[in-house]
Amino acid sequence: MMESNAGFNLTSNSTAVGSEKIAPAVVLGLCCLVGLPSNIVVIISIAREWNKNLSFTLKLMLNLAVSDALTLCLALIVMYEIQYGWKSGLWSCKFLVFLGHWSLYIAVLTVTSMSVHRYHNVIKSRVTNRMILQRLERRHRCLQLTGIWILAFVFALPVIFTQGLKDKNRLLRCQRITKSQSVKVTVLLFEILSGYVIPFSTMLTFYIWLHSSLTRAPQDQQPRNQGTNVRTYKKRLVISIVVAFFLFWTPVHIINVIDIVTSLTKTSHPDVHSQLKSFRRVYGDTSKTLALLNCCLNPFLYVFFSRNVIKCTK
Repeated sequence: MMESNAGFNLTSNSTAVGSEKIAPAVVLGLCCLVGLPSNIVVIISIAREWNKNLSFTLKLMLNLAVSDALTLCLALIVMYEIQYGWKSGLWSCKFLVFLGHWSLYIAVLTVTSMSVHRYHNVIKSRVTNRMILQRLERRHRCLQLTGIWILAFVFALPVIFTQGLKDKNRLLRCQRITKSQSVKVTVLLFEILSGYVIPFSTMLTFYIWLHSSLTRAPQDQQPRNQGTNVRTYKKRLVISIVVAFFLFWTPVHIINVIDIVTSLTKTSHPDVHSQLKSFRRVYGDTSKTLALLNCCLNPFLYVFFSRNVIKCTK
């Protein structure tokens, strides 16, 4: 996810080389300029209210802001690497890319947890014995926050064993290097399933259930303190969450699918392999940039449009 393969052709003219190197750096710089301050504001605003019986939704938002801020900080290192090549050694390459994968997995799992939590809130409003439910919630929510970080750590571990340095046009690049095509295909399939297919399927399923529950439930069983305007607002926010995840993460995993097909067709279909390789070289870094743009959008999508957080920041 975080590795950069932005190689360039030294034999081309200087203008083409410069634009190819500068364009990704400009986009990454804008992402950091917009995303870092907004995520830091979110972190400070929510952290100041931590001891005031903070809701689980706000804790998830804080989790998301921390992971996004970490991702954008690492993007600054990627920006330097695009311009000058990797100069910090092999183990720093492995560690920093692992850290980037870890933070991105935390964000994906946090967004997935939001969908489960929103559905759970609707079901909870119809339970009669609330005292027992609240005791279970306090325990499970602490475990859920800890589990997000642990599970993301486990998902990111393969990066340590597959990341390496490669000389491309006299510059060292920190990128994925595998000993066999089967290992590369296995790692890519794992990233697609754990980072996109399973989370997106979970989000979509719970949001469909949520919409069905709010639509079919009688008026007296609707969640308390939620009028028509509030329900409409939350419905739009839910749709925005699913659409944003789909738009920003689908290109990344399309490139992963192309990498799998490229690996499988290297010897059997060299023409297809060459065409896919060219497409991946052109659009690979663009897909990763979209994932970073999601980190900039999250504070506005999940926080600044949330009435709970606006109340918290005031």
